[in-house]
Amino acid sequence: MAQAAAGDGATSAKYSETMQKQMGSSLVYKHEDGMNYAKCFERIYIGSCLQTAADVDTLKKEGVGIVFCLQEDKDMAHFNIDLAPILARAKEVDILHVRHPIKDFDPLSLRKHLPDAVRRLNAEMLARPKDAAYIHCTAGLGRAPATALAYMFMIEGMDLDDAYAHLYKSRRCHPQLNMVRAAACDLLGGGLGSGKLKLSWTLPEAKCVEVAGLDIGWHERVPMVKNATTGEFVLERDTPPGVYQYKFIVDGKWMANPDLPSVTDNGNVNNVARVNPAPGSADSERRERMMKKGGRPTEEEWKQLQSMLAVPAAPESSQKSGYAG
Repeated sequence: MAQAAAGDGATSAKYSETMQKQMGSSLVYKHEDGMNYAKCFERIYIGSCLQTAADVDTLKKEGVGIVFCLQEDKDMAHFNIDLAPILARAKEVDILHVRHPIKDFDPLSLRKHLPDAVRRLNAEMLARPKDAAYIHCTAGLGRAPATALAYMFMIEGMDLDDAYAHLYKSRRCHPQLNMVRAAACDLLGGGLGSGKLKLSWTLPEAKCVEVAGLDIGWHERVPMVKNATTGEFVLERDTPPGVYQYKFIVDGKWMANPDLPSVTDNGNVNNVARVNPAPGSADSERRERMMKKGGRPTEEEWKQLQSMLAVPAAPESSQKSGYAG
């Protein structure tokens, strides 16, 4: 592949359009401007993808010894990035390049993969205590900040909202905080759990109403079923417990229902749905406490999280190679 330093404005515009629609955000990514990043925590930098071997040298000067890549192969292919020279240069300057792919614009994929991502990141940071970690996805606006926040929340015990406020001062981004909370609950509860979701909206004149967001992501749509007599559109489905943002697509037009719970997220108004586990269960109490703003694990739960996420680092031979899968 050709190197992507120059980039392609049209490709960036297409990616930004997709990102805005699927993340419910107004953020923009300009790949042609090169790698961008910020130091967000003491040993953590967050940014966009490396594009050339020269980017490795830039990070080396910042004290980075671990590059934690969340991109899938197709993410790199979209911008025609050649990973080989990046890996070669990382090996030459003793930077460990770790790949831990998480699907872009997919909240459930993020939720499922965050615990393992935090476990791996924690292991490598423990193995290289003097080095900083550079966490990146494609734009460095969703998956990467979410992973960094999950690390600060689950490993460092930092309040998630405080961590996000601190991060946002350095890097304007749009991580899925509810998926970070849900991932911690899943880890403590031994799985995603299950719950029931029901959404409805009476729109007699509408022909087609769909829902995007929830646990399926902004890139998918689920059709609602219309009652021809009442004009009510209904969606009922099994959904993992959690708090989800979503929007309706009414005859092709995206909108929030003003009569349902909503939140303003980076200037966008989205509806919010809460799916609860079986009432009275330990999982129900935990999720009720941890999923709300300011919610956090108990001291015992935090120790559990640390124990479950503390694993040995990759073998020394892998660290020296400049790449670890």
